[in-house]
Amino acid sequence: MNICKKNLFYNISEENQSEMMNCFHMYTKSYNAGEIICYFDETDKGIGILESGKAQVIHYLSNGSQTILENLNEGDIFGQLFYFYAGRENIAVEATERCTIQFIDYDQIIKRCSRACAHHSQLVHNVLCMISDKTQNICEHLEVLSQRSIRERLNSYFEILSAKYGSKTFELPFTMSALADYISVDRSAMSRELGKMRDEGLLKINRKKITLL
Repeated sequence: MNICKKNLFYNISEENQSEMMNCFHMYTKSYNAGEIICYFDETDKGIGILESGKAQVIHYLSNGSQTILENLNEGDIFGQLFYFYAGRENIAVEATERCTIQFIDYDQIIKRCSRACAHHSQLVHNVLCMISDKTQNICEHLEVLSQRSIRERLNSYFEILSAKYGSKTFELPFTMSALADYISVDRSAMSRELGKMRDEGLLKINRKKITLL
């Protein structure tokens, strides 16, 4: 795991952090579970960092269904710059439990610092580390969605989680309903496929805990 991922202010003193809060137009806001944190409308140029709690990036489809694009945990970064094609009406970040978000004006990050201060460069480096980690997560999701069948999508995602946990036993980061939204399949069809995989001795299921056999 990249050490920058979970700490925007890695290697920056508390004194410099306070100074940068104003310089970078940062502010912090809390949200309750189920509350919309933001929409990715074309006027939004900021980025958000999850200081605590959990959230999801959700794509709302015109037919009333939805797909979970990302599952966000403490330290994760999000923003419209990662989904530049999105309109306000179809992609949003929603809190799945009470969470605290730190918002930063992206233009303030990329502009040249007038004083060429070292902590500005360090913060830019930290943000780039976090963006790199997010890019990897997005690529992993695309890999899952590129699979043709429900079973292939499940196997692909389970293999990713197994590698991250370093174990054949791992816990899903969300509910079964959310898992169906994440791999973009019908929940009932997914449940049937999981049942078949269990009956064939391919895996064990205990609520959200999965063991690959």
